[in-house]
Amino acid sequence: MAGRPALARGHDVADRQDLTGKGAAVRAMPAPALLRVRPAGKPGAAATSSLGVRGRLLLAAVALLLPPLLGGALLLGGAYTRERRVAERHLDETAHMLSLAVDQQLGQSQAYLRALVASPAMAAGDIAALEAQARAIDLPKGYWFRLASAIDGRVLINTALPPGAPLPGGQLGPNLRAALDSGHSRVGTLFNSTLTNQQAIALHEPVYRDGAPAYVLSLVMPSTEFTQLLTDQQLRAGWIGAVVDRSGGIIARTRDPDRYVGQKARPEFIEAFNNRTSGRMPGLSLEGVPIIISFRHTPSQDLVVSVAAPRDELGREAWRGLLVAMAGAVALFALAMGLALRLARGITYPVEQLAARAASLGRGAPVPTETLGLAEADAVAKVLADAGQRLARSSAEQEEKVRAAVAEAESANTALFQAHRMEAVGRLTGGIAHDFNNLLQAVSGCLDMLMRRAADDRSRDLIRAGMQAIDRGAGLTRQLMAFARRQALRPEPVDVADLVRTMRQLLMHALRADIVLEMALPQSLWPAMADPAQLELALLNVAVNARDAMPNGGVLRFVAENVTLAPDHTEEGLKGQFVRLAITDTGSGIDPAVLPHVFEPFFTTKEVGKGSGLGLSQVYGFARQSGGTVHLDSVPGVGTTVTLFLPRAADAPRRPAPVVEVRPADRVETRTVLVVEDDATVSATVAAGLTERGFAVLQASRADQALALLQNGDTIDILFSDIVMPGGMNGVDLAKVALVLRPDLAVLLTTGYAENLPPLEGMRLLPKPYRMEQLLEALDALR
Repeated sequence: MAGRPALARGHDVADRQDLTGKGAAVRAMPAPALLRVRPAGKPGAAATSSLGVRGRLLLAAVALLLPPLLGGALLLGGAYTRERRVAERHLDETAHMLSLAVDQQLGQSQAYLRALVASPAMAAGDIAALEAQARAIDLPKGYWFRLASAIDGRVLINTALPPGAPLPGGQLGPNLRAALDSGHSRVGTLFNSTLTNQQAIALHEPVYRDGAPAYVLSLVMPSTEFTQLLTDQQLRAGWIGAVVDRSGGIIARTRDPDRYVGQKARPEFIEAFNNRTSGRMPGLSLEGVPIIISFRHTPSQDLVVSVAAPRDELGREAWRGLLVAMAGAVALFALAMGLALRLARGITYPVEQLAARAASLGRGAPVPTETLGLAEADAVAKVLADAGQRLARSSAEQEEKVRAAVAEAESANTALFQAHRMEAVGRLTGGIAHDFNNLLQAVSGCLDMLMRRAADDRSRDLIRAGMQAIDRGAGLTRQLMAFARRQALRPEPVDVADLVRTMRQLLMHALRADIVLEMALPQSLWPAMADPAQLELALLNVAVNARDAMPNGGVLRFVAENVTLAPDHTEEGLKGQFVRLAITDTGSGIDPAVLPHVFEPFFTTKEVGKGSGLGLSQVYGFARQSGGTVHLDSVPGVGTTVTLFLPRAADAPRRPAPVVEVRPADRVETRTVLVVEDDATVSATVAAGLTERGFAVLQASRADQALALLQNGDTIDILFSDIVMPGGMNGVDLAKVALVLRPDLAVLLTTGYAENLPPLEGMRLLPKPYRMEQLLEALDALR
């Protein structure tokens, strides 16, 4: 044991000589030469030292810390740039959204104007009747109509004044002349209304008689309406939304509107608005705050909508994180330097003592045996080794966490891609089904008329075969609509347990005798909100798929229970109370490679001619459109479980409705129907079928044409309108305006496309495609 400390001291002396620049020579000498080291106690012992232990430790600390610090700084800088770009894109998207909202507001106002322009009173020049119609329209608060002569600007109607009040004079100002020169509706510049004592703008519509301008009809709107519209969008805190007219005048503003509405925007912004339809630029707000402003021209009118954000707010979170990280890096660097200095001070003393003992050995003097701190150095080495092991274990744990996070992110990306893919296929499927519905409707109407004219049984049999084909096509489109979530569902509170029990006989017929049907349906099951017919179809589709998966027999089990979901329980993020219905079979299962495609329309693993591939797509579309979802779990060789989640209904299930009386075949019709349908073929066949049944029929292809017919005084008993139509006004909005014009009018709506339907507010709906008998029953129900 006496030799080992001497050897260690010899190495330490060599290392110290290396620090003085003579290490190479010392290491080349035999061991006794180590005793030639100058004693540490003599002056000038460290005079030739170019870099001591302390300096080397500091240099090592810098070399270790500098690369990760620089790399972290680069990563943080990139994160800051990306965050700022994301914020700027959000600013542009917000400006675009606001421009569409403002344009929609103007479009609604333009509909009021065009309804009056299409009025017979306007065509006849009956100012008194026109004023009565204008005052009868329920305008938003603060809105009013004004009619001026296109010749001299004289005011003929002003609904802001009481009826019979003297009308002020007028003249053809720049706004009226601009509307006449353009020949179409045009938004004027901001002005201060003396009647309402508030800032307002007007939408001017030129009116022509015999090809020449006769009037200018204007709808005056308070600027506060647009300020409220901007406020309702709930911009981010600190952001400023504004609407500016073509002259640069501020029409509306979310911040300090009372102060800044009516003022001009800054010149540099006005120049940008006039030269470009959209853009983003830096500048100063009217308050003098540096901002980034994004602006968009409205699509149909020459107004500018802008959104401004404080310049220092964009990327503020990333900048704050960058500062915190930099402060942490500086603190870490300073801590490392302090530790390096402390370690250097702890190492310098033992090295100097080793040199002194080596000098004593060279002189032949006794070498002290007391410890000089080498045992503590060994302890430090052991601690460093333990620290290295802990670091290795920590690194392994972190790598495992990173791998798990990457796997989770890949799984989430896969699920997101699948959801986007299903949504894209759904949109394509829904569009095709919608157009196919119109084709089926036209063919159905033609076959109905042919059936009434068929003179022999063979012709009638052929026509019935064609109608059966139409029914099969209608069923196909309903399944496609179900997958695309555009079918016209009739959700109502449903007792799921009772519905499944009543389906037992139907399910037994659909299954084979070697398949056992089991049900576990508790009496305490909540009512679900769903379309009963579509739910029965979905359960039957699942049962048929289960039957085909059990060629040698098995068990099909229905299990229902009440569940409360949190957002992280499903991929769709559903939360709340749901009825969970699980259908499990003991069949062959599904290959994992096939699972992502099972809900796609027309996808099937069955042989050609043995499956349409629409069964599970109907289940998927029905569940999603009902506000729930469907999950499918399968283990090859064990079986498959299809789980439906349906939202809980607030009310108890209703009793069955009474049977509707069958329409007498010899009923004589005297009613007049206004058919509004943009598809010319469908309109023609429906009109012909109604005419043959004794109805008087008027036709229109757009809402504005229908309004003109409603306003001309002809007898119209029923409005039968498609919901989805071109022209900016759908069938529901048309029905609301028609009921204002004719409160006693009966309304029946139809559609084959149920995505984003507006509230029907009690109006009846007939889904496409329909047979003539179904249309007649719906018309009879309106009596």
